[in-house]
Amino acid sequence: MERTRSRAHILSNFAFGGCLLALAALGTAVAGHGQGPAPGTTPGTPPAAKSLTPPPEAPTLQELAAPPASATRLPSGLSTRLLRAGKGKVSPRSQDWVFFFAIGRRPDGTIVQNTFATPEPTRLQMIKLFPAWQEALAGMVAGEQRRFWFPAELAPKNPKTGAQEAVVFDLELVHVLPMTAPPAALKAPDPKAKLVGLGTSVLTVKEGKAGAQATRQDAALLNFTVWNDLGQALSSTVVEGRPTLFPLDRVMTSFADCVVGMAVGEVRRCWISAARNEGFPSAPTGALIFELELLNLADAAKIFTPGTAKPD
Repeated sequence: MERTRSRAHILSNFAFGGCLLALAALGTAVAGHGQGPAPGTTPGTPPAAKSLTPPPEAPTLQELAAPPASATRLPSGLSTRLLRAGKGKVSPRSQDWVFFFAIGRRPDGTIVQNTFATPEPTRLQMIKLFPAWQEALAGMVAGEQRRFWFPAELAPKNPKTGAQEAVVFDLELVHVLPMTAPPAALKAPDPKAKLVGLGTSVLTVKEGKAGAQATRQDAALLNFTVWNDLGQALSSTVVEGRPTLFPLDRVMTSFADCVVGMAVGEVRRCWISAARNEGFPSAPTGALIFELELLNLADAAKIFTPGTAKPD
């Protein structure tokens, strides 16, 4: 198993759409270990390379100029036509992640974007997409291909000119990765939760195995999902397809409070108040709600202290 990584690479595991979740103290190296299933079997692993499914046939000049009469007009003014039915059963919600391919063309046929030419689909959380793209994908299921006519007022700005331009996009939704629904208690901890630190409360939702419990001297291998108090999913190791190893003596104190006392196999929810979200500049602020699953424990000193033997 891989034991160490560069600080920059590890901190990227906590990316919240360009922001970092600062669980590790400043100046401290943090290691992340992947012990998930083999590639291709992990929920967060992108689907296989796209070489077997070519992009849709290009639209005609007439279609580039305007949507045909057979196209369906959505409430926003976006028009769409089904190119290929999908086999999926679930359409993505705002908190879900989508894997998709896209090719966009201006009315003169100029291609402005083509991810069908890449080996893996684009992977983004729905809520992070441009509003019209959210509307487009929200009505699709996995395997479906659709053509969308974006009028200028619904299209993103041209990065070179700053102008909004009408564009025709062919989209294929490859995969929907549902995010865990947020806890019912968001603005305040669940009434059954136990206060374990100033501004930090925990609730066990699944008991762990009998045996050792996490201490501040341990490194805890965790799967986690984290939400803000609006119920928006900020990050999840399910999406990354790998758990993360946290040295509990070096992470944000309130996060360590969440984990200390957990047994392997335990699933716990943790509420960290805004005042206890210490973070660092550019990290998300405000209250955080975690769902944590403890997968394993190790002696943090043996893993994170240079020159010491690495555990088997």
